[in-house]
Amino acid sequence: MDAGVVFKESFWGQPGWEPPHDDGLMYSGGENAAPFSTSISPAPRGHVPQMSGKNTGKQGGGYMLMKPLVETTQALGVRAEYDLRVQSLVVESDGRVVGIDATRYGKDVYVKARRGVVLAMGSFAFNEEMVRANAPRILGRPAASIEAHDGRAIQMGQSIGAATAHMDATEDAFFCDPQLLVRGLLVNGRGQRYINEDTYPGRLGQATLFHQENQAFLVIDEAAFEEGSASETSSPELLMQPTWVADNAAELEAEMGLSAGSLQATIEQYNRFAAEGTDPLLGKNPKWVKPLHGALAAIDLRGRTGGFTLGGPKTDADSRVLHVSGAPIPGLFAAGLCTSGVCAGGYASGTSLGDGSFFGRRAGISAAQQAKSPDGIAMAQGAAAH
Repeated sequence: MDAGVVFKESFWGQPGWEPPHDDGLMYSGGENAAPFSTSISPAPRGHVPQMSGKNTGKQGGGYMLMKPLVETTQALGVRAEYDLRVQSLVVESDGRVVGIDATRYGKDVYVKARRGVVLAMGSFAFNEEMVRANAPRILGRPAASIEAHDGRAIQMGQSIGAATAHMDATEDAFFCDPQLLVRGLLVNGRGQRYINEDTYPGRLGQATLFHQENQAFLVIDEAAFEEGSASETSSPELLMQPTWVADNAAELEAEMGLSAGSLQATIEQYNRFAAEGTDPLLGKNPKWVKPLHGALAAIDLRGRTGGFTLGGPKTDADSRVLHVSGAPIPGLFAAGLCTSGVCAGGYASGTSLGDGSFFGRRAGISAAQQAKSPDGIAMAQGAAAH
């Protein structure tokens, strides 16, 4: 906030990826949904910078976080070098990282690091070879990341003995409007529910891709579909039209090609308890539990998952990259999605920004406290060296 990031003190309590307006606080990882809400009192921890003209997914909270931080950096006189592709680390005979080797328009550029090198170059979601070797479940479906996430920082660390962790861990987003999901039933290829529909979309994606062979259908009635579609907090880019429509569950089941009686049994069991406003099977919040009536529709969500990787070099609390021996590699620091961060077991929206900003700050402080070596300083970030 001291650097110009503004947070509006207002709470957004609807399901979704990011507040559609300028609200500054939200539940960002399913904290308020079962099973977590039954064991830990939920508290909203997702903080979203205030902005107007938001375009979630293209120019949203992340943009309004970085814009004032970059402007602050420029005002402080920090030198930035652009159009560089970082190739490798320069290491002294004693194992200390003292710089980087990069290229600019085909020419070699070497930058001497006076105090240290900080790697902050993103995940390996767009490195097909690394994904195939480490996280094959998302092969061919990178999402919520950019092509610069090519794993180069991880490879640079590994080349000098950095230890890695959770290289198979991934975020797997589920691409469907949460305002529709919470009002319907998410079923697998056997017509059975397998997760509460009001949980975090990343958790939906993991459950679908990892345990349901990426087979998913959203079953919803006409009233719920119209209500969800008309919500001012719905996501137009995620709003999908029904694939099948039928007068009843038996007809819909047949249209979808499901086993006879499977979807009918699921809807009958759900409706029996929904009439009382409960979901004893999976614990969906009573706010969203209503029986399905009348004409029914189903949206084909097969293959609607995609994500990014969460593994990378091990770092300590001071963002020092750790060698396979367990000792810090002198002069090398890292932060963000090119490290093994805090989300290996499951992602929550915005956490990569938290990983990058919190541990990036610690990396800068740690590097600044290092003994100087002459001539310059280098920081690799994306395709640029700072």
